[in-house]
Amino acid sequence: MIAGLRRYLFPQRVRTRGELTRFVSGEASYVAQRSTYEFSRNTLAWFGQAAFGDPAFNDAFAVCRWEAFAAIAADMTLVVRSFLDGGTDLDPALVRIYADALGEYPAPVHRPQGWSDRHAALLSRFAGVASDHRPDLKTLGHRTGVLIHEHVPARSKNAEEERQVLAAAVTFGLISFNDRLPKRLDRQALLANLRVAA
Repeated sequence: MIAGLRRYLFPQRVRTRGELTRFVSGEASYVAQRSTYEFSRNTLAWFGQAAFGDPAFNDAFAVCRWEAFAAIAADMTLVVRSFLDGGTDLDPALVRIYADALGEYPAPVHRPQGWSDRHAALLSRFAGVASDHRPDLKTLGHRTGVLIHEHVPARSKNAEEERQVLAAAVTFGLISFNDRLPKRLDRQALLANLRVAA
């Protein structure tokens, strides 16, 4: 029990490509689940219990959660790229980390062909900015909040306010993620490991 508590309070630093994949995947999954579930629950109010018992609603919610996960993982990979500041030669390795994070699970039903379009989109985003560019987390959160809103299974009549709510949830998650990177990532070890893997 003490060992488990120690691992929780003082997690091992991320030093390898595989550890970085797991870290990004876990963080993105948490933010995607939290933001989409809380948004849907708050929008539905007392109808939420019935909705989450409806298979059709859950199918639609799964699409929303998957698309949120993919978008947030891309944002987090962009944030990691900035933190590592290893040069554009690492971009293919970082896209592979993103691809591996999405590929940890079978392709969702609504994406039988997988996520190759998202891999290409992330590489295009990398091409547009220098590796040391510090991303504007609020801008990233807003962009992703709008994207998530396109897939939400329940809406009110105020779409703009809903987008702002989702944007705020994603932005908060990205800020928290970014703030933890200096303590969680061993920058030099990761750079060396990614260059060997590249």
